[in-house]
Amino acid sequence: EKGDLFYMLKTTSTRRPEGIYLARRLGSGWAKPTLIPVEGIEPNEYFSVYVTPDQTAMIISMNGPDSRGKEDLYISLKNERGGWSNPKNMGATINSTGFEMSPFLSANKRRLYFASSGHPGLGNGDIFYCDRLYDSWEIWSAPKNLGDRVNSKSFDAYFSIYGDSVAYFSSNRENQMDLYKVS
Repeated sequence: EKGDLFYMLKTTSTRRPEGIYLARRLGSGWAKPTLIPVEGIEPNEYFSVYVTPDQTAMIISMNGPDSRGKEDLYISLKNERGGWSNPKNMGATINSTGFEMSPFLSANKRRLYFASSGHPGLGNGDIFYCDRLYDSWEIWSAPKNLGDRVNSKSFDAYFSIYGDSVAYFSSNRENQMDLYKVS
């Protein structure tokens, strides 16, 4: 059911995240968040997650033991027992010597949007997309920059699509982080 689950990081400015938490809607409120066990998560100063609406795939941005840069994208898939696989680096086509973060996967799980400082762009973090090839989570098309309708000379990230014609993203192009909308 849409809107009945809420994934989050449980952290503060002085405490690093312990992992990914899930809260379920109970009537008009929410249950206490519970830690989702995912072997191999390395939460540190760089850590975020995107879970597909059907709860079968989780894309994690973190600085793992085999990261190529400051923060890489990893994939964890739900197994037949309902547990999550050990996160696997999504490969050198996506991950660079810079950071890759703020993943968002299209509804059909074929197109990945993410922010990067390691692929050629307009600013110190641009939004890119690439397509999943051969039903593999490690083989992707070359990342494409979304261009200057979205990206700026500043930091741009956290792209997400709602419906079929509206997208939102964050940018600090006006000297503070703001939310922007694009058709």
